[in-house]
Amino acid sequence: PETITLTLGVNDVLLLRNLDDVPQVFGPALIMPGQSFRLPFEVASTYSFACTAHASGQLQVVVDPMPQPGWPALRWRLRRWLR
Repeated sequence: PETITLTLGVNDVLLLRNLDDVPQVFGPALIMPGQSFRLPFEVASTYSFACTAHASGQLQVVVDPMPQPGWPALRWRLRRWLR
């Protein structure tokens, strides 16, 4: 996908695996065929990276804050489950 959404405290690490036969560039990292690259996030924000795996040359990562306990967390879980 051209946009990936993560949530702090739940899934706040982006793991990219290069399953292609050629190297791919993701931001400042060169990922060789068969290699993986982990990028942890600590701040909720929207990040844009150069990415040679996309026709647009860009990948957007949206990092949402952890929902508050109670109803907000329940709504968050339901939305994720219904995807």
